Amino acid sequence: MAYFKYGPGKDTAQGTDVSALLDADALTLSPIIYEDFLPVSAAGIFQSNLGDEARSETQAASNRASFEAALGKSVADEFALYEAMQSDSLAAALDQLKVSAAGYGPPGSGR
Repeated sequence: MAYFKYGPGKDTAQGTDVSALLDADALTLSPIIYEDFLPVSAAGIFQSNLGDEARSETQAASNRASFEAALGKSVADEFALYEAMQSDSLAAALDQLKVSAAGYGPPGSGR
């Protein structure tokens, strides 16, 4: 699974199909990189360096519900966030190109 940011390309827009616009260099895309350094997932990265007793304590403390309780609010759904970023960037790029999308999504995405 991948999410992308769209942008206007070097060439002028010809047509309204997103795949065709990408092929014609009228649209560009770059991957949205997932970076997660929250304690919820970071704790698991270093578990192999801990002894058995410390590892079980870390595992008990490294779940999302505990993290959200300590934070005092819920953590955003990263997939919904990336979907919105992708959709917003496509809308902005198409607006700059003065076209509307006939086939939304990167090649092979089924959208």
